[in-house]
Amino acid sequence: MDKQPKTNFEQIRVANKEMLDYFNDSFLNSLEELQELKTQAFEIDIKIEELEKTKDLYAFKSTSKKSVFSPKTNDNIETERSRIIDNQIEDLLGVKETLGFKIRSTERSLESLKRRLKLLTDAEDSINELMEYYPSLNTTASSVGKADDYSYDEKTTNDCSAHGYNILMLSAFEKTYLSAMIDKDVKVEIDNLSHKMEMLSYLLSTDVSRAKLTLQEIILASNKLSNTVTDICDHINSHVDSSKPIWNCLDEFIMNERDQHPEYLIDTDISCASYETSLHPVFTINIITLLSIFFDNVFKHANANSISLVMKISDEEVDASIMDNGTGISKDYLTSSPWYSSLHKAHEIIYLLNGTLLVTGEPNAGTHVKFHFPVKG
Repeated sequence: MDKQPKTNFEQIRVANKEMLDYFNDSFLNSLEELQELKTQAFEIDIKIEELEKTKDLYAFKSTSKKSVFSPKTNDNIETERSRIIDNQIEDLLGVKETLGFKIRSTERSLESLKRRLKLLTDAEDSINELMEYYPSLNTTASSVGKADDYSYDEKTTNDCSAHGYNILMLSAFEKTYLSAMIDKDVKVEIDNLSHKMEMLSYLLSTDVSRAKLTLQEIILASNKLSNTVTDICDHINSHVDSSKPIWNCLDEFIMNERDQHPEYLIDTDISCASYETSLHPVFTINIITLLSIFFDNVFKHANANSISLVMKISDEEVDASIMDNGTGISKDYLTSSPWYSSLHKAHEIIYLLNGTLLVTGEPNAGTHVKFHFPVKG
């Protein structure tokens, strides 16, 4: 069996394992959430029971005080206390109803996750059986995507269908990732905020001190949710106005990066054939996309504090060099990073542009990225 089927098979195996791990983590988190919701519902039941007993006690006192020898009673006071307790019980019943809805929703989610886990587990069992039956398929993750498979600068691979498959997989992963972010970081946080608001309504009439703390929690959670939504929107709406000259697009990109990361010294040396040079949108958008990928990797992983960008853009070609003073990068970065990493995406973009990409670095000596591609009309 040739290299390409083994490589694709290993990609399927790794992807299935990652999805299995993801859904398993989601299942455990949902299970923990369900237990917490049930605990809260149990505590609400106890509070309701205590309030009902207190209400019965007031009613007993009010009734027992009625006597022909003592016609004056405190019925009005006891009635007011009883009314307050009724309101508290009503608030708690509302909270309990909401918790019941969340419990049922979480239980349905658990059942759905169980089905997915079973499918993925069965798939993993099938993959293992195939590997036992066909020993030639038994390749390790480290053997997939070695330098001879990914050295785009040397053009050792010309399998367009494989690259097309990788690009589709990367696009699908990005959509799934955004969906998971919305589901995990937005929907869950909204549910938590809703629950805290209900508790705040109850605490305002029973425990003002605790209500103040809950209000502070709501404010912090709201700010966090707002930041999360902003990040997702920025990711979805990241847009390059390719109608502008490439110089303006690059200038806006650099200014934005400096504003977002003031702790970094970002030095640039960009030369264009003309400040009015306008490239085809495909090239303009991909230049900014590639720079975003490499800059983001420095910000997130390099532990650096300076970036140097040198670019030369003409009517025939684009040359770029990016250097940082961070921790460097391993030679096997493609095989050691997940298939969906941004560096894999960068390689696929370079392949589509018929260009070259070289990423080098030594431990504690920074990383050097060089890419080049021709510009066609």
